[in-house]
Amino acid sequence: MGSLPVLEYWKIRGLAQAIRLLFHYLGQEYVEELYEAGGPPDFSREPWLKHKFNKGLDFPNLPYLIDDGFKITQSGAILEYVADKHGMLPTSAKERAVLHMLQNELSGFRASYGRLVYNPDFSKLKQGFLDELPQKLRLWSNYLGDKQWLTGDKIQYPDFNLYDFLDALQNLEPSCLKDFPNLQRYMKRFEDLDKIKEFQKSDAYIAHPFNNTVAAWRGDA
Repeated sequence: MGSLPVLEYWKIRGLAQAIRLLFHYLGQEYVEELYEAGGPPDFSREPWLKHKFNKGLDFPNLPYLIDDGFKITQSGAILEYVADKHGMLPTSAKERAVLHMLQNELSGFRASYGRLVYNPDFSKLKQGFLDELPQKLRLWSNYLGDKQWLTGDKIQYPDFNLYDFLDALQNLEPSCLKDFPNLQRYMKRFEDLDKIKEFQKSDAYIAHPFNNTVAAWRGDA
């Protein structure tokens, strides 16, 4: 029997939360090693930087996963790997391509959020982001439609990313889903999954912060 997979990231939700949710949904035990960034004025990343190039990673970055000697970075790649290892992925090339499309769309959406919350001019830029948000959310609402999950009746790895990101958006603007009842139901459906409910009630669950110490908006509460 191999050792448990090791997930390393900052002590925040960030890009690792969807991976944590997937692990717990699958009932997969794992080891988590967390780095803590410093506070102002320098917001030191030294706890990670001093190890960054000593981990044997091809493209050193956080989060990363080590699974029985296999090392991989990039949160989307980690999500897909874990899902594939547990037999979640469809066999059809078209269905797998749809999952890649959804994951990549979410990565772009999250990047726009990241550019806002880590920007020193956050307070000036926030309203512009919120003004454009309904149009972006409508795309996801329309895509979801009356389906249980993004691709139908079976949950897939992009669902874990979408749930976590919608939660981050609600932290930023609590009313952002008010015009999208199907997305609200989607969130509730996800939170009602037994393994997710159990995880979110546990001490292992990181509810806050969403973003690192250098962020203008950390999402502390």
